[in-house]
Amino acid sequence: LDAAEVTTLLLSVDSGLQALPFAVLHDGQNFFGARYGFSLTPTLGLMPLDVPSQQVKGGQLLAGSAVFDGLAPLPLVPQELGQIESVRHGEDYLNKQFTPDMLLKRLADPAVKYVHAATHAEFLPGGPSRSRLYTGVGPMTLSQFAGMRQRRQGQPLELIVLSACRTALGDKDSELGFAGLALQAGARSAIGTLWYVDDVATSGFFVLFYRYLEAGYPKAEALQMTRRDFASGAVRLSADRLVAGDGQVLLKDLDALQQRRLAAGLTHPYFWGGIELLGTPW
Repeated sequence: LDAAEVTTLLLSVDSGLQALPFAVLHDGQNFFGARYGFSLTPTLGLMPLDVPSQQVKGGQLLAGSAVFDGLAPLPLVPQELGQIESVRHGEDYLNKQFTPDMLLKRLADPAVKYVHAATHAEFLPGGPSRSRLYTGVGPMTLSQFAGMRQRRQGQPLELIVLSACRTALGDKDSELGFAGLALQAGARSAIGTLWYVDDVATSGFFVLFYRYLEAGYPKAEALQMTRRDFASGAVRLSADRLVAGDGQVLLKDLDALQQRRLAAGLTHPYFWGGIELLGTPW
């Protein structure tokens, strides 16, 4: 790979390996995910392998909820969406504005190319109808995404990001979870998570990821740069703020409990190693 100057890899992984956090693999000196940009695919048949000459432009949809009935709150979601919107202007739908009908309607609009959903998710065995993505007014199922490809009339979503817990893990009936279904529904790429993530670290991770994406990095490289910043300690807690290596604030006004969780740093792979890109890496 070094001799060929390869910097980005597409990994076609069978079902027995899909839960492996490839970013965390280590050669004794470096994490794989910090050394290479990469994405996963359950099959090359889902992959449009054409490489765009430049980053695809298009509308950004930001949706999320901070409060839920019967589930833990996600108090940083408004900040996460606001910080992302500050670098990638788009449509914001927060709390009760974030509904299943709204999401499905906007997903069907070919003008929308990028979607970021910050919420809770629950993947259960038994097929798409069993698993839930929680909106601001209640849950929706995986099966509700199924018609997206047809509704977009051959103009795929460029990227859908599911900033929620375990959205990249599925079972034999729903390969690679919510993120895998997004590919089957016609998205070129999707980002999901392999485990129950820390909400502060994950919000900060995606704010930084979108800054790299807006700077012109392809998706896999933007993720690689973000992982590298976390793994190296460049992303750190400063008083009640989470700051990037250049000193820019990612999140602010963190409470005492949130600060204590991050006091030992964010270099451990728990904070960044479970966030994976599926589909096209560019």
